[in-house]
Amino acid sequence: MLDEFQKAFCEADAENIRLLAPAGSGKTHSLLYRCVSQHKRTGGKSRFLIVTFTRAARDELQGRLQSAEYASVASSTEVTTLNSWGWKRVRDRHHSPRLVTKTPERSFAVQNSLQPIWSANKRLEAAFKKQPFVAGKVVLNLIDRLKNLGFDHRSMTDLTHAERHIAALRDVGLGAFISQTNEELVEIGAIEHAKVNEGFNIFFPFWKKAVKSLIEQSIFTLEDQKYVALRNIEDQLKEQRFPSGGSKFSDILIDEFQDIGPLDLQLIRAIAQLHRARIVIVGDDDQAIFEWRGASPNYILKPHIFFGHKFETFILEKNYRCPQNIVRAADRLIRNNTQRQGKNVIPVSSFDASIEVFENDNFTDSIDAVVDVVNEFVVRKDIGRERIALVSRKRAQLIPYQIILAQKQISFCAAEDLQVFLSDAFDSLINLLTIRMEAHERRMTRKVVEDVLSLCNQVKRYPLSKADQAALRAFLSGTRARTIIEAIDALESYDGQLKGPNAQRQMSLYFAHSLRKYCESDTVSAAVEAISECFSGLQKDYGKAEEDIFYSDPPFHYLARYADRYDDDFESFLEDIENAADTLANTPSEEDAKDPIWERPVHLMTALRAKGKEFHTVVILDANEGIWPSKQAETRQQIEGERRVFYVAMTRAKKRLVFTLSRKIGSAGAVPSSFLAESGLMKTLV
Repeated sequence: MLDEFQKAFCEADAENIRLLAPAGSGKTHSLLYRCVSQHKRTGGKSRFLIVTFTRAARDELQGRLQSAEYASVASSTEVTTLNSWGWKRVRDRHHSPRLVTKTPERSFAVQNSLQPIWSANKRLEAAFKKQPFVAGKVVLNLIDRLKNLGFDHRSMTDLTHAERHIAALRDVGLGAFISQTNEELVEIGAIEHAKVNEGFNIFFPFWKKAVKSLIEQSIFTLEDQKYVALRNIEDQLKEQRFPSGGSKFSDILIDEFQDIGPLDLQLIRAIAQLHRARIVIVGDDDQAIFEWRGASPNYILKPHIFFGHKFETFILEKNYRCPQNIVRAADRLIRNNTQRQGKNVIPVSSFDASIEVFENDNFTDSIDAVVDVVNEFVVRKDIGRERIALVSRKRAQLIPYQIILAQKQISFCAAEDLQVFLSDAFDSLINLLTIRMEAHERRMTRKVVEDVLSLCNQVKRYPLSKADQAALRAFLSGTRARTIIEAIDALESYDGQLKGPNAQRQMSLYFAHSLRKYCESDTVSAAVEAISECFSGLQKDYGKAEEDIFYSDPPFHYLARYADRYDDDFESFLEDIENAADTLANTPSEEDAKDPIWERPVHLMTALRAKGKEFHTVVILDANEGIWPSKQAETRQQIEGERRVFYVAMTRAKKRLVFTLSRKIGSAGAVPSSFLAESGLMKTLV
């Protein structure tokens, strides 16, 4: 059955349609019924291409097509991801194409296949010679970024064309990616810091040559599945070779349109032109939460500008998922955004959810309150297939819960982007904590020296060179130091080269000070905080984050707050972390949605991962200002983006919605998130 809003959309005889589908409004059901209706209207002559952006969404749509209500269009409908559709086209048109996805392959492609090009640029050449592995990763990531942002190595013949495109990116709120590109070029030494604003101008000519060369060598990245397919379609359009018969689609329907970026938009537009097809774009501007990866809500808000023709708009106004008080609170919140399409959202349910805000004295009490909610949930006799989700803004917020749930033997699922415990960087952190635990113990000099070298390798952003390590090892071995502290004392007198010149032992004194501050920390919490302060090698890092998720959001702050409860018991802390890591090691990829592990009742995820899911109970963690919204959000556009993330988190709940917040986090005072007041929920404080 269709409600009046769904029916109006499904039966509309419009050329191009924009369907705005708020959370829980029956979007997938409506999208497929639109195909059924259009198929009837054309006497069975319509063929449909439904484009989505994840394999899980594709599989869900394909599964629904097998049901009897959609049988009439099943054989006339292709459901695909944009990447999959593009890669099929690339394979058909390029001899022996090689898709490079693993980091070593990507780095090798840049270091070797592109060597004649980057070696012609003195600054890039210097970066590759100084740190080839890091430079290779960063440069290929930047090459892909410019593709994703819609740059064209063929038509943008000079910087003037590129600058026009940059202006267009700024118009849709994506200009920050150009600044970020400049900063990353500075980080690898390809651009001098004083010339940071010139980074793009220097990189762009190299980018054009590099993209051309890789395509000619049939070396493709994941981004090329769309980028190269787009270039091929453009050639086909110029030659006016249009598909016909069974290969022609009459209607193209794009799901989650609010999540598309510039390259996605260009490819969708080209596919529609090639097939001369009607377009239906489906999504919700209020759930546009992927700007961080190059998406822009402007595309769904103003499609007529970007497609060059009119769209008739339909809105699914009924919410079938959430209880009425959650629908109304979420609506009050999101109406504070100015960059949105106004909507009238009607709750179908007359049921009120339990909405609670737990305000605690400190972060430790908040953790305990959440664990109590989880315990209460999992011991219910009527739990059935119901699930509870702990939802955070940052992945680091979830680390304490991974540890404590494993400690209490409560099984849980965690999305793959939360597998920080399984990263190499986290192993380094554990190694540092183990060294601190043993810092005052007397041991063999050889072991002491190796531990000190491990510490030294994390003080700066990159480890010591092999030559520096060998020289320092020989010096420290000669001191016969039997404890870490003795070795640090000796390090102060070392006058050999250490990360470059070591005039008047200044670098040795700096290293010794960093190591001493860490090794003399008296509690687990202080040690974790000292790691974040003293060891640059484990701090946030653009280049390293592509390889190891740890570096995109280092977990020190929340890990230190959780560690308060251990005092100086390093051994228990490390044992509990090991238990949590063992639990995570058994969690499958989210793409494997049919794995029975995902039926577990407890789920941990960021709000970005929660999109598209629903749960009996949702606990929104740390609803404090500076977290929701993030303290990095400064502009109106950024605050509105944060508000959309909070809106998505709220609208995942079907029966119970819980917020936790603290009056103090660490030693700093904390206040409730302004989003709670905007939602009208502050009156529920307990």
